[in-house]
Amino acid sequence: MIDYNWLSKRTYRSVDSLRLWSENPRLNPEDSHIYVSDFVEDLISDTGERESFCNLIKSISENGFIPSDPIVVWKNTDNEKFYVAEGNRRVLALKLLRDPNKAPKSIRGLVRKYSTAIDKNHIKKVLVSIAPSFDDVEWYINQRNNASSLQKSWSRVQQQRWIASLYEKYKGDIDKILSITSMNKSDIEAYIRILKIKDFIKIDDVKRYLTQEEYDKANSHRFPITILERFFGYSIVKERWNLEYNGIEIVIHSELSSFYKAFAELIRRILSDGDDKIDTRIKAEDATLIIDSLPPVIKVLDDTAEQITNNIINHQSDIIKTTGVQEIGIVNDSPTNIRPLKNNPDRNRILLPIYEITTSDTRLLELFEELKRIPLSYKNCVSAAMRIFLDLAVRNYIQSEGIEDELCKKFKCSFNNVTLHQRLSYLKDNSLTGNSKKVAERLLNSENEFSLDVLNGYVHGSSTHYLSKQFLNRFWDSMFPLFEQTLEIKEI
Repeated sequence: MIDYNWLSKRTYRSVDSLRLWSENPRLNPEDSHIYVSDFVEDLISDTGERESFCNLIKSISENGFIPSDPIVVWKNTDNEKFYVAEGNRRVLALKLLRDPNKAPKSIRGLVRKYSTAIDKNHIKKVLVSIAPSFDDVEWYINQRNNASSLQKSWSRVQQQRWIASLYEKYKGDIDKILSITSMNKSDIEAYIRILKIKDFIKIDDVKRYLTQEEYDKANSHRFPITILERFFGYSIVKERWNLEYNGIEIVIHSELSSFYKAFAELIRRILSDGDDKIDTRIKAEDATLIIDSLPPVIKVLDDTAEQITNNIINHQSDIIKTTGVQEIGIVNDSPTNIRPLKNNPDRNRILLPIYEITTSDTRLLELFEELKRIPLSYKNCVSAAMRIFLDLAVRNYIQSEGIEDELCKKFKCSFNNVTLHQRLSYLKDNSLTGNSKKVAERLLNSENEFSLDVLNGYVHGSSTHYLSKQFLNRFWDSMFPLFEQTLEIKEI
């Protein structure tokens, strides 16, 4: 019998010295997590997680930290540091309340507000239970799914990542995973199997039917895998697509080229925003209609199925390792994608697909994504969108920093009546630094070719001499350092 007496013992540890768990299933396994801000940005990228996390910060600020559920840590013998196995959200909230400057820009103003309302000495140390090793804490990590007022359970996809990591660690020992998770064998096999199905996306013969944008979304940890889980769970799908499930293995009794084409179209429809979009409300009768609308999948003779299965296995590894967390899947043997050339004045879109932002402002996020897709042949649309994007980015930054009232006092009017010129002028003198400050200075100088006056002319004027593709690209590039300071923007 495993000894869990360590769980009943509590010891005070410094909040600042505790390390966060980079393999936490809440986090995107494709991202690196080195700094506190890396963990927060990843956590709040989902709207639901963001709201829950902000409520946690507010609760600690208003009610103090209530150690009702233990924070569980283990000691890494390589560096003698203590890592948080359970309670990462709570420790992360405490770290931000102690040092709001570590918060991402999008919530920094909120964190500062709640940080000033709490005595930081009261959250300098926290009671923790110290596990002898990470292996000893696995069972408890799994039990953390029980909901409580300050504890948010894992999503289904996060649970699947956790099961996949255990499968890899214990080399497919289902009995060991059962003892840790208390789940039944069929559920565990289904979790692993659907992760394998999702990773068909990485096969070249599937990728070629998807645009780069579609592939990136499909390969993202935010892909709605529950739709795949529901779709491939229906018997009609297994029958029509000639699939056989054998434990965690998927045997395809179909011509692979036809299966890959239909699978790629299924993925495209899941990602679609059009009338043909497939969502989580799919029922068995819907599955039949969907199959009928997809490219046909051709069945092969049984004696050919073994050869096809072997071909798939040649493309697969039982476990594909990603940053921090292991996932079941297909190995991508295709050459590394060539990244687009930055600052190329002849590019066809002002915003390269290698960038993404984290923001709670829906319009700002959607405009950012649209600028990745709109060709510069639509120069009037793009130029006007640049002006609007700058306005939204500056507004978002001011609100996240919580300095609306300061601007209203400065210019003696309501925030909505403070002009973009005034907002930029205030930020230049009080908040911006380095290259972003220089960008603001150029924008405020009407004699500069990359000025706010030119941007305003895109909306209110009729001149056309600043509408060439090269000029628009150069204008956008000149503003980019400002966006890097005012937005949570990063390369992917």
